[in-house]
Formats: sequence, structure tokens, C-alpha cells
Amino acid sequence: MILQERTDAVYGELRRELLRFTPGSRFYSVRQLMLRYGVSRRVIDAAVEQLEREQAVEARPGSGIYVKQTSPRKRVAVFLPDWPSEGNRRFSQDLRAEFAKRSERWDFSIVPYDHQGSILRVVAETAAAVSILIWPGRLVSREELGELARLPGETVMMWNDLYGVSIHSVCANSEYGGMLAAAGFIRKGHRKLAVIASEPRNHDIVDRIAGFVNTARLFGAEAVEIPCEIHPGDYSTGCAHDAMAEYLAAHRCGFTGLFTMSDESTQGIISALAEFDLHVPDEVSIISYGNDRNADFFMPPLTTVSGCQTECARRLAAELDRREETHDSSTIYIRANPSLIERESVKNLKAPKK
Repeated sequence: MILQERTDAVYGELRRELLRFTPGSRFYSVRQLMLRYGVSRRVIDAAVEQLEREQAVEARPGSGIYVKQTSPRKRVAVFLPDWPSEGNRRFSQDLRAEFAKRSERWDFSIVPYDHQGSILRVVAETAAAVSILIWPGRLVSREELGELARLPGETVMMWNDLYGVSIHSVCANSEYGGMLAAAGFIRKGHRKLAVIASEPRNHDIVDRIAGFVNTARLFGAEAVEIPCEIHPGDYSTGCAHDAMAEYLAAHRCGFTGLFTMSDESTQGIISALAEFDLHVPDEVSIISYGNDRNADFFMPPLTTVSGCQTECARRLAAELDRREETHDSSTIYIRANPSLIERESVKNLKAPKK
């Protein structure tokens, strides 16, 4: 029983690893696989035999294991940067669930990559039919867009609005998300607002802040931006805490409503506020962005703008399916409108005083 469980586990891993190889190429050696997964040769042999029966690989005595055919299904891989992010993790799991419903057509895998390395090289080496890229938290250059267009297979850029560019893209309407946050505060009587860029400044973050600031000022509210330098790979919770604490030490708290860029970084911000005896929502109300699964477990539960991860995963998988059925070659462009999820972290300043 234990042998079969280990064999099944290793088989599943090898099935996913095959997505990184092209037909005819040499696969890992038996010794490499034993070291990689920490199992006996018996387990590796059993897993490889199972792949041979499926005609996925061919074991050639004295030569090695070769990829024969990976699958009649098309390979789709999501490329995930290697820093902790609940939003990225949630999106990749939502994608996995969507493609599991379509397993007769798609072979899905998650490919972690070093955010400081070359994602374009990793994508090219993986050679998936569809590569879904979660970009490493920085702006995409024009040169990189050119390279993306030349990659083999089809490339889908996540959380980058590439309307008018011949590269598939899926995004939330980030500017509208910022507008929702500003409107949520103003509707409850807040006129002195602030925003903190508590995640690395990519196009998504820039648009959220612009939507928030412009909407606040349109309705005559103050909107200040609190300085916060976060780079890809930084621990955003700690960086946001330090930036918030530094700002409060240098300035009085001149705002009643604060818009933050992620639920994760908000944990650090709330901690910094508490150090200055500012409590949520009595002294400072907070609206965050993302609506991660832990938002309900904040004290108080966190009002958030939905990051649209689940909707975008569903719409992307359905669109790829439709294109396969109809042989459509048009550019995919999906833009989802966020919604405001109201909980208890925003105080209603218009409510009658008791």
C-alpha cells in the first residue's frame, strides 16, 4: 500500500515534469529522479513503467529515458513568481480547478520561477502550448513585449492591460477598483483620505492609485499618497508596516480613510496604526484590495475590493476552450470589473451619534 501511494505521488510529479520537455528529448535519469524525490529505485521504476504503458516515455537500456509523447492534450502552464502571495496562490489554484473540469483537453501545471531571473527563458524552455504569465511585480518594457510576442505557443499576460497589443491579456479593471474604494469612503462621510502603494508598482497598482485619487478629488475629498517603496520579492507586510510607521512618526494622522493595495500588506499597516494608538475602524477606516480568503478573519473583518481572481480564471479557461473548438485565432482580451465587498473595517461617519 505504501509503495503504491509513493508510486502514485511520484507518477503525478513526473507527469507534470514532462510538460517541461519536448517530444524526443532526454528525460531525467533514474538516479536524478531518486535524488530529486527521495525515494527508492523501485518506486521510480514503477512510476516510469506506468508512463511507458501510456506511451508518454520510452526507456532505452544503456541510454536513458526519453520523452515519447507527453499527452494528446494540450499543455497549459501558469508561471508563478517565487515569493509569498496569497492572491497569486489563490489565482493559480482557481486555474487548476477550472482546467481540472476540462482535463480531456488540457494538461495543467504550475511552474514556479525565480523572480530575479529571466521569466522569458523559463517560458521558452517549458514549451507549453499555452503559457499563463504572472509577471514579477514590475513594469513590462517594450522590448519584453516584443520578446513575449515571439515566444513559442500562446502567451497570456495576467494582470496587465494590453488592449491593442497582439498578446493575450487578462486583467481586472484596476482604475475602477480604485474608484470603488474612494466612493466607498465618500459614501460613508469620509473626506480626508490616504492611499499607500503597499505592493510593487506595476501597471495594476499605478491604475488603482490613479482611480482612487482622481475620484476622491472629483468629489472634493482630500487624497494623499503615503510613500512606500516595495520591490518584487520584498515582504510586503513588513515593508508596509515600516512605511506606515515612518509616516505617522513624521506627520499627524490627517486622514480617516486609508486604501491599501493588498490584504496581506494590510496586516502590517494595521499593526503600525496600533503602535500609534490608532484603531480600525474607530480612528482609521480601511479598504483593501484583493478579497483574499483571510479578509473575513481580520479584526474587524476587512472591507475589500475584489481582485477578480476566480472570475478571471473561469473566463480564461472558458475562452481557451472556445478557441480550441472554433479554431479562433483572435487575441484574447479579458477585463473584469471589481466589486466592493463591505465588511466592518469602514466606519460610517454619517451615522447618528448615540
